[in-house]
Amino acid sequence: MNYPSKPNSSIRESLLLILLFVVVFLIYSNTFINPFVFDDTQNIYNNPHIRLTKITFDSIKRAGFESPASNRPVANISFALNYYFHQYNVFGYHLVNMLIHIAAGILLYFFTKITLETVDPLTSFNRSQKWIPFFTALVWLVHPIQTQSVTYIVQRMNSLAAMFYVLTLLLYIKFRLAEKIWGKWAFIVGCIFSGILAVGSKETAVTLPLFIFLYEWYFFQDLSWTWLKRHLHYFVGVLILLSFFSYLYLGKHPIESILSGYAYREFTLGQRVMTEFRVVIFYISLLLFPHPSRLNLNHDFSLSLSLVNPVGTLFSIVLIASLFVLAVYLAKRDSLTSFCIFWFLGNLIVESSVIGLEIIFEHRTYLPSMLMSLLLVQLVCRYMHRRWLRLAILCAVVIILSIWTYQRNIVWQNNTNFWSDVVSKTPHNYRAHNNLGNALYKQGRTAEAIEHYLQALRIKPDYVNAHYNLGNALYKQGRTAEAIEYYLQALRIKPDFEEAHYNLGNALYKQGRTAEAIEYYLQTLRIKPDFEEAHNSLAIALFRKGNIEGAIAHFRKALRINPGYVDAKNNLKKALMMQQQKQ
Repeated sequence: MNYPSKPNSSIRESLLLILLFVVVFLIYSNTFINPFVFDDTQNIYNNPHIRLTKITFDSIKRAGFESPASNRPVANISFALNYYFHQYNVFGYHLVNMLIHIAAGILLYFFTKITLETVDPLTSFNRSQKWIPFFTALVWLVHPIQTQSVTYIVQRMNSLAAMFYVLTLLLYIKFRLAEKIWGKWAFIVGCIFSGILAVGSKETAVTLPLFIFLYEWYFFQDLSWTWLKRHLHYFVGVLILLSFFSYLYLGKHPIESILSGYAYREFTLGQRVMTEFRVVIFYISLLLFPHPSRLNLNHDFSLSLSLVNPVGTLFSIVLIASLFVLAVYLAKRDSLTSFCIFWFLGNLIVESSVIGLEIIFEHRTYLPSMLMSLLLVQLVCRYMHRRWLRLAILCAVVIILSIWTYQRNIVWQNNTNFWSDVVSKTPHNYRAHNNLGNALYKQGRTAEAIEHYLQALRIKPDYVNAHYNLGNALYKQGRTAEAIEYYLQALRIKPDFEEAHYNLGNALYKQGRTAEAIEYYLQTLRIKPDFEEAHNSLAIALFRKGNIEGAIAHFRKALRINPGYVDAKNNLKKALMMQQQKQ
């Protein structure tokens, strides 16, 4: 049923959405020059597949499906388009991330609004309810925990998936409410397409079929058991879809695939599952009190070795079980609160259960926190009966969160400051020391970098990246023999480490051991055939050995991979001139 809108309501709504845009733009305005960080390097900066020089079907396909995160083609293609327009100028990448975040917030606004109207058709005339969609979106948009999904460029995978996730649900609701057949068809086609884009951005969107089903049951069928029994085939369809996604991502043997993910982890499947209960509670604490001092890219989270070691494990299990029971209990009494709780827990389950991922990352709360924001705003509006008090509390929350988000974004502006922040919060985190070493190394502070690499190795003696990076730092200092030892140690730990093979080849070449260097360059290219620097270095070594034709072939291969590779162009010219002189 359509209800008449108040005069100027569309103007008011437009102004509110503009306000959302302006606030988010201001609090993220200090991120546009932030450098690539951590996984940005592998997925964007060192990813040759996204380097589009022209837009063709083949180049788009290569960017989408041959990049490191090949299960996330939509996000990969978005990075490739960024590169096409401005190469590695970080401004464009950050601008797109911010716009995706704003779009997700605006979609959350409309999703909340239409959900409230579905739960209670008179909501639009209820003074205590009309601000809920706006503040739900605003609180979520300015929350500091979202910085890891917005300021961290590569986590566009996460924010893009969430944006399409909410859009898919919104289109489904529009489909259900549409009265004309052409409208229904348009919305359902859009819903399916948006759902595909969500799953193609990040695997966590596989929960979409389940939440579409839950939404239908909760808000259109009023949790009717009769309807559920008569439409069990819908639920079976959801299970089939989830099974398909399981096959798509885990293969024919999902259990074996999951177990294999623990081969290089420092924890077992059981330890991870028990630890994740504590992690979820920690996520809730961050949502409730996200001061910048509590936010970290690499939390040093201790493992749960048993139900009572630490004792917080059992407490967390009981608390999460209680939340689940509460959601079930409230289903008929307060369906919206119940749905919000299930949304939060259900959208964490992919990354917070049995899959052998890292223990904790703040960006995993991006999608789950959407309806946590709705839940908290709804509670304030429900129990603060004075209108001025509701608005005062919500505005104060928004102001505080906005300030904290701006402050948190400052930390991301410089790699050295960023990793210093991580080290100060988690001093026993070997990865943090290694990455701080990398940041110092890029600044030319090689001696300080070496100290942090050594500290990483004191904490974890078999940490392959620290061995490799220490080799690079020593090589830069001219300590080539020592560098070779660390490269060899890195290869003993990880025999297929292509960069270690490559740089070991460089060190051997510098020592005049050209034949040995050639072997390591060749091994590099066996592992990574599209490594343009390895082709160039191999060509130089072959040229030195008098194999001009072989050198020319590899210079050309380097240029096929990267047509803008200046060194390879210059070296190829010299080799061709030498070939002509010999002829």
